[in-house]
Amino acid sequence: MTFTPIMFARHSQAETPADNVLQANSDTAIMDFSGTEAIPFLTAILGLDINKLTASGLGLRSSLDDDLTSSYAYALYYFNETAFRFVLGKDASVQLQSLINEQQLRYDIDYVMRDDLSALTLSGEQAFDALVDSFKLTPGLRLSDMRSCYGAQSGEVFITAIDNQATQQFQLVARQAELDKWQTHLQQLGFDLALANVA
Repeated sequence: MTFTPIMFARHSQAETPADNVLQANSDTAIMDFSGTEAIPFLTAILGLDINKLTASGLGLRSSLDDDLTSSYAYALYYFNETAFRFVLGKDASVQLQSLINEQQLRYDIDYVMRDDLSALTLSGEQAFDALVDSFKLTPGLRLSDMRSCYGAQSGEVFITAIDNQATQQFQLVARQAELDKWQTHLQQLGFDLALANVA
């Protein structure tokens, strides 16, 4: 039997909050984006430099309004040349859907809103180690660019590493029932559930 380690990443220059916190992201939308002309669309219409995304799971943070702190910020993850995933706020998803719908006659692109998926944000001194241990991940990737992000699929959960305003955060994306199980597990490890929303 061949064992394939699931690589995981963290940012080398992001600040790590002292408090171990979980936050449910009720304002987060997940969009799976695909098409034979996905890269030309992302490059020409969204102005993204996709050339940096050379391995499955690598991603970048950007915004529909050029402000990474706004509700129009998003993370885009590369799976292959024709398949990507957006993790973004619901306001941004409405605007992005409209933009894609306008361009579908010019580009061979399509998207699926993953209404079956929810997100949970994790941060704190123990966050990285808790994810590596709980999901049997192999640490090894260091992200030095604040706009870079990384996502890995472990079982039913898509786990991401993002730099949010110079703070290291991780997101778990899965069906709500699966997230509920992981939320309980992480709370047992000492992560406090916060009431505030994180986009």
